[in-house]
Amino acid sequence: MSHCPKCGIRLPEDENALFCPNCGAPVSRIIKSRAAKIHWTGSLKSRALVFLVVFTLCIGVTLISALTRIERSEANGIMQEMSKLEDVIKSYGVQIIFGNNLIHTLIMFIPVAGPCWGTYVLYKTGRVFAAYSILYDVDAATLFSTVFILPFAWMEYLSYALAISESLWMIYAVIKRNFRNEIIVASVTIVLCNVILLLAALVEVALTISL
Repeated sequence: MSHCPKCGIRLPEDENALFCPNCGAPVSRIIKSRAAKIHWTGSLKSRALVFLVVFTLCIGVTLISALTRIERSEANGIMQEMSKLEDVIKSYGVQIIFGNNLIHTLIMFIPVAGPCWGTYVLYKTGRVFAAYSILYDVDAATLFSTVFILPFAWMEYLSYALAISESLWMIYAVIKRNFRNEIIVASVTIVLCNVILLLAALVEVALTISL
């Protein structure tokens, strides 16, 4: 509810009103700013619930993939790819880690395609744990769990879950005809994910150097 800044009277609901009906003070900016208020597609509680479900599913997909049996030949191929990636990371550090994670995360924001891509990426991540499990004879679940001792793992999964859940909310926003407002929320979430992923890359490189 808006009031005139000069006389304090309650302003009319008409967005075309230019002046206060009581004192004549210009009020069009006040009414327009009230009309421009962002309407969230879902409540904060429902958004938090969706995020928690998506976050759990992200971890679940990776874990299921890690527990899936693979052939030793496939495991050797995965390890060769990881060895090449480690060499690139040593050369470029933060840039390659941040860039790689950011590209995947931005794709995850795309409605419909995003969750599918996220599932694929997380499944491929799980295969890496499965390869380590086969070649080094360690329990895949234990190996996967130890990764979450490291803070950057939580940060990366946080970004993935934010991106996928926002993708779902954009689909819902289209159905509810609230896509314009949801785009603003998505833009803020993208910026947040950028910051989180950059910090995650810095932490990962710092830990790698210290070990």
